[in-house]
Amino acid sequence: MNITMNPDLSNNACHVDSHRKNNTPILKTAQNIVITTLLSLTVIAAQRLDYFWLENSLGEQSITELLQAVFLLFSVLCFYQLKLSNHLPRATILVSGFFTVLLIREFDASFDLIVHGFWVYPALVITLSSILYALQGNQLYEQMSRLLDDKNMQALITFIILLFVFSRLYGMGDFWKGVMGEQYVRDVKNISEETIELLFYAFIAFYANKTRISVTQK
Repeated sequence: MNITMNPDLSNNACHVDSHRKNNTPILKTAQNIVITTLLSLTVIAAQRLDYFWLENSLGEQSITELLQAVFLLFSVLCFYQLKLSNHLPRATILVSGFFTVLLIREFDASFDLIVHGFWVYPALVITLSSILYALQGNQLYEQMSRLLDDKNMQALITFIILLFVFSRLYGMGDFWKGVMGEQYVRDVKNISEETIELLFYAFIAFYANKTRISVTQK
């Protein structure tokens, strides 16, 4: 029995596949625009709710601080999931441990109820455990190189640097006192600094998830 392929059907199928491939960058760009807009709006909404509804200056007990912890926890889980699924486990456990330490640091006030500065002890446990696991099997260098080769991981690192360098320098009290002089209001500094930090945490979580997806698909 002879089966002949209709050339028109074949050409149509190729045309559809080509159309889908051409649409992929556009759809990804649109998705990034939507998610970036939503994250930005979430940060602004948290700022407004804290100041106008809760009437606080974005201190320890605020929606802003809570969202920072949520974004950090999400980042922890993204990389820990990669470790559990055996995707670059030596490298991803280090990144997961790093974010876990940041999360513990966010709750330093709660740990201070035990004894002042107590957060350092669980942070040290997580740090040492992560390092000891990562060093097993002499695979860390190769796995970390592969992880850092991912463009989403590079974007994530960019926002980490912004968090640690830009936001810290931006929030220095001496600068704000110099700008406002006798009209210096600490709440203004806190609101501005914490809002920027939340924005950076949001994009760290965003790129942590993109890294998880990218590494899983490789």
